[in-house]
Amino acid sequence: MRKACASAVLALFVGGLAACSTETALSIRAQGENAEGETVPLSNVTLDIIPYDIDELYEELEAETQPGTPPVADTLAVLARQYQEVCTAYRATGDSIETVRQRATEVARSAGETSPEYRSAFEQYQALVGRERSRFDQCQDVTDRYTDVRNSYRDTRRAWEEQAWPEASFSAAESARMGQFEALRVETDNQGAASITVPNGTWWILGTAPVPGSISQQYRWNLEITAAGGEQAIELSSQNAELEPVF
Repeated sequence: MRKACASAVLALFVGGLAACSTETALSIRAQGENAEGETVPLSNVTLDIIPYDIDELYEELEAETQPGTPPVADTLAVLARQYQEVCTAYRATGDSIETVRQRATEVARSAGETSPEYRSAFEQYQALVGRERSRFDQCQDVTDRYTDVRNSYRDTRRAWEEQAWPEASFSAAESARMGQFEALRVETDNQGAASITVPNGTWWILGTAPVPGSISQQYRWNLEITAAGGEQAIELSSQNAELEPVF
């Protein structure tokens, strides 16, 4: 093999050079979908490139520790949806108030504050202010309930994970899988792009990113790739991500 590589270098044969490469230049692009279904870049996403399947490691440890069923988050998921709906409505009311206030100011200048147009705009403004107070109270109430349930869930989940994946056992299993390689890390830029060079072999790209426009869901990738030299483009998208809740 070494002689073949040397010959390729001397002959400047591009195919031979690619075949002799021991590293692969990865060009990674992370994209998601917003509420309108538009494709948007995912910036500032931290990605770990590791030479083993972390989900397989988790499953192996759970088979040994037998921690039981992980805590469910159904109530928390319901509250998260309520929080998003109610607090989004509250913020939308604030935007409407500003629009009506500006219109009332313009009417006052053009037609005077005693005009029917101004009185109508002012009454609409007052109605929106009252609605905003009510929606603020609703938003605050669901926020408080969500926070309490979330904190309780996090405590329960943390206790389950400590039992399911003991730190010492996890470290030992991870070291056995790492072999001669080291874990690598890269972060996407404001265009959702990142570049990194890895030794040839099998790797998993691991990372999470918030779903655009959502406070309760995120994308999670644990994508297996085979680096075989040269340049390789990797697409991270909603299609090859797992959708999971954020708590």
